[in-house]
Amino acid sequence: MQLECDATIALAYKSPLQRARIISESWFSQNVYCLACESDGVTRTKPNTRATDFLCETCGQRYELKTFTKRPPKSLVDGAYAALISRINESTAPTLCLLGRSESWHVQSLTAIHSSFLTPWVIEQRPPLSRHARRAGWTGCNIRLDRIPPDGEIAIIDDGICLPKSEVRARFRCFLPLARLSADQRGWTTLTLSIIRTLGRSKFTLPDLYMREQQFAEAYPGNRHIQAKIRQQLQVLRDLGILSFEGGGRYLLLT
Repeated sequence: MQLECDATIALAYKSPLQRARIISESWFSQNVYCLACESDGVTRTKPNTRATDFLCETCGQRYELKTFTKRPPKSLVDGAYAALISRINESTAPTLCLLGRSESWHVQSLTAIHSSFLTPWVIEQRPPLSRHARRAGWTGCNIRLDRIPPDGEIAIIDDGICLPKSEVRARFRCFLPLARLSADQRGWTTLTLSIIRTLGRSKFTLPDLYMREQQFAEAYPGNRHIQAKIRQQLQVLRDLGILSFEGGGRYLLLT
């Protein structure tokens, strides 16, 4: 990959946001490969395509590009709430690609937020625009990065170093089976994995998760069978090869 963006292509534009979009999208289209299949490139979508900037014409994987000089620590401002939630419920949400760059447009990092980890739990609805605004009533959203477990983030470029394609794709493909689940099911699975990661150890027990029941209840306040859902999600994670059952209510993280 070429890690220097061509900033000269946007000299005619005055808006910093518009310049950033043109420069970053040009770099992305020329350098980034599909994470889900063996295609070496992705294609820009038509203007105003909802919640998608790029598409792999081989496998249909969608990508949305976000660019910044300093990554937001907690949440990422996104577009229309209804459009993204609709994509999530249809299992057609894009993979978010977070492009970190210097002021001189040197690419420092590129991280993919796996599309399967975009669930209603991580999408935060913003208040609608006031009636005095040009787009009165329009409702945007924030993507809560702090609710996405480390497994959902796949590094493509890290600290200016391009990681091997085979390694990147293997990590990404590990979670593609989640796309076959409903948005609600994916939400439970990724939340369970996130809470397991907060335990800070590779070996854990079922009571360890039962002690975190309140965290599950905060995400799904209407569910009255949380412990049963936890056991169900552990089976899903086992089938994905993320953990193994050791017997007696003991589990081992494999990745």
